[in-house]
Amino acid sequence: MHFTRNNTTAYSNYLGIMNIQHGFIKKKNTLKIQKTKAIIYVIFAVCCLALGGVFVRLSEAGPIATGGFRSLIAAPILFLLSILGQHRSSKAKLSLRDHAIIAAGGFLLAADLCLWNVSFFYTTLAESNLLANLVPFIVAIYGWVFYRTVPDKRLAIPALFALGGLALLALANAHLNPTHVFGDVLALSTAFFYAGFLVVAKELRERYPAMHIMSILSLWCASGCFAAALLRGEKLIPQTWRGWLLLVILAITSQILGQTLMAHAVRFLPLQLASLFVLLQPIAAALYAYILFKEKLALPQIIGIIILLGAIYRSKTILESES
Repeated sequence: MHFTRNNTTAYSNYLGIMNIQHGFIKKKNTLKIQKTKAIIYVIFAVCCLALGGVFVRLSEAGPIATGGFRSLIAAPILFLLSILGQHRSSKAKLSLRDHAIIAAGGFLLAADLCLWNVSFFYTTLAESNLLANLVPFIVAIYGWVFYRTVPDKRLAIPALFALGGLALLALANAHLNPTHVFGDVLALSTAFFYAGFLVVAKELRERYPAMHIMSILSLWCASGCFAAALLRGEKLIPQTWRGWLLLVILAITSQILGQTLMAHAVRFLPLQLASLFVLLQPIAAALYAYILFKEKLALPQIIGIIILLGAIYRSKTILESES
């Protein structure tokens, strides 16, 4: 069969178009896989972070000092993993500006840990987890202020349902005495600082590996926590091997797995979607309380969990339809 020059050119163009389409589909599938993995990482991270309150309560050191050790123990491990892992191929050097951003992220996380850890001793673990995890609504405000990102109006109804679910979860543990109110204020303040940390983490993850960022950021976080612990006159050093073991487990679960996986995942997810999954933390905390301490869930709490899960799923579908 004889091909003319025009036929050959047309066939070459056809092959070019097919290659472009194949490349586009392959890229789309890759992004979908990355997003699915990131969602799994965020959910696992939240489950690890929810253990924090349990270990802080059991720690032999003061609550803020416990947060300092959590970060200090994690830092060299994260640094070693960043060298030995796949990220050793990354040659990107931190600029002076990015060092300053990492330091700011470390102090934001330190403020989060200081307020949150202290709140456990003034209010219940359930209330503290609930108020500290109003992060998605604060992230929406930060997104508008810093990135001029206007939240989708369709998120208003799921947001109201999410707040209702959180209210039902807290209903069984509602207290109005001044001590509990003080603890609740501390926990609520935590949400503002953690939302700021997520904004910083997303900014840095566009350029650097999560482990590298978190190894440096953890040192800044530890220094902030220990400074606050000294000013507060806390007990700094555990007295037994059990006390040290608890700190190591806390560092592995909450800092290395929890915060690092969260920092990794925000590169592949919209900030609003990543922060939305943080609302699962009160649910995980309630389940831990049931498993570890035999604290039964009241009917309003069970209904609250169902409503919260429904609101998260609906918000997820809305945010994914935008991307």
